[in-house]
Amino acid sequence: MDRIFGGALLLKSPTDWKVVRWETVKSVANNDFTRVVGLIPIAGYLILFNDEIAGMLSFNALAGVGGAERSSFLLDGLSKLRFVFFGSLLVLCSFLIYRLFRPEILEAAKNDLEYSELVRQRYSVYELAQIEERVHSESWVERTEAFWMVLGKKRTKKPVVAGFRPDSRTQMFSKHGDYIGFLAREWWVGMMHTYKPARICSLTLGVLGYAMLAVPSLDIAQAVLRHILTG
Repeated sequence: MDRIFGGALLLKSPTDWKVVRWETVKSVANNDFTRVVGLIPIAGYLILFNDEIAGMLSFNALAGVGGAERSSFLLDGLSKLRFVFFGSLLVLCSFLIYRLFRPEILEAAKNDLEYSELVRQRYSVYELAQIEERVHSESWVERTEAFWMVLGKKRTKKPVVAGFRPDSRTQMFSKHGDYIGFLAREWWVGMMHTYKPARICSLTLGVLGYAMLAVPSLDIAQAVLRHILTG
């Protein structure tokens, strides 16, 4: 729907919060740390259910606790291993969901402006026509005001790219460069809203996984600090 503001028509689009869009999910579910953590469940399974190894990882020496002294840790060694194991398992699931459902253009450009520039440099007339057809379809949800509003009026869904020959690409960009740039940005933002259940699931699992991974580190940190301060 449109609304009146300052005498001009403005587009009111159903845009999700950035925190639950694919560009944010990527920062949580697909980074260098995620790829390393994803390997932990493979080796962690053997460690978690090996009593001898679990007993060795009490971390008491690190906190300066020995003999019959009372441990300054809030969690025992096995509990820490469990947090690491299940936390890394959640992070791995978050990564797999992201890889399965994420839009391909997110791997090519990190934001709409970067994608718009990529389109200008590399996309063919045929590819642009396909994007325009999708964006002008009845099923498309309008996202960016910069594309849909022209001088205070709603843009009509009239093809501009369609019908151009591949050898006239330069002429097309010269005549409709701004339109194509905004069209690319509209397409990119729209793709960031696809598969909402997968986005929320991947983000939730990733955040919970990192939280579980942080618990053992926080427990070790507080125990070491207590030893230093009371030492």
